[in-house]
Amino acid sequence: MTPRAVVAGSSPRALTLALALADRGHEVSLIVDDLHDRARTADLLMRAGRPGAIALQVDVKAAQGAALVIETEGRVPVLSALAHPGALAVGIGTGLPPGPGRAVIAIAAPPPDLGVIEVLPGSDPRILDLARDLGAVPVTVPAFLAPRLVAVIEDAVEALILEGSTPWEVDAAAEAMGFAPGPCAAQDLRGLDLTHDRHRREGHALPVLDRMVAEGRLGRKGGVGWYRYPGGGGRVIDPLIEDLAREEARFAGIAPRPIPDTEIRHRLRAALVGAARASAADPATLALVAAAALGLPAAQSRWLDPAAPG
Repeated sequence: MTPRAVVAGSSPRALTLALALADRGHEVSLIVDDLHDRARTADLLMRAGRPGAIALQVDVKAAQGAALVIETEGRVPVLSALAHPGALAVGIGTGLPPGPGRAVIAIAAPPPDLGVIEVLPGSDPRILDLARDLGAVPVTVPAFLAPRLVAVIEDAVEALILEGSTPWEVDAAAEAMGFAPGPCAAQDLRGLDLTHDRHRREGHALPVLDRMVAEGRLGRKGGVGWYRYPGGGGRVIDPLIEDLAREEARFAGIAPRPIPDTEIRHRLRAALVGAARASAADPATLALVAAAALGLPAAQSRWLDPAAPG
């Protein structure tokens, strides 16, 4: 009997997981937020040559009797209550405490990659086999590393752009450090609304990103973010984002200035080193997660070692 799996969420990450499960033989339903998201996702599947690969739903009742439920936006208790007894319920980032039948994970790499899956202690051990089946490397961590590494880079990028840099200048400098892709391109892949939601949870605002999301700049899934993606294709520079950032800088009383590549690299590295030193992770785990989350090769991430001299 084909195992039934349900993934809930409208993010690129949710779609990546749904397709990965379908490729491994699961019968998959993706529960999106509304009819608009269903139409948008159907269009993405058509462009990718995958129409019909997964069922698109808007009702949580689609989780009825499922053997696996994965939630990317915090509704795990609702889904697990509908799932088959003995089902594995997986929350991404939050949504439930780990325990028998429950797993809490974070996925380090930006979509469409899975790469490394971080798992909190106490999670149902079935999550380890599931991660491997999806082609990912599971690693058990006391606290998630990838979300914090990504967050400090995203916030450093916002500050750099508000002060006078551009997304393409930041990405070029970061890619010279080893980031693959650059942080702005990676943020477009993840979805800018995810960063916006994090800002709200943390109780602080970043004016450039807040305005971008308010104007519908959600990243590649919406066709425009830090870059434009005409026809759903590759990224192209969008001069309008530079105008937007300069206007927000003026509102904030900031005089934009040219920021050299050396300063961009220094500030990105300082942000990562600070996050690494605040973590309890060993250097090998930090390097593994940084490689997946940021594209940093081991040779470039050695300075994340918390024991390294400052």
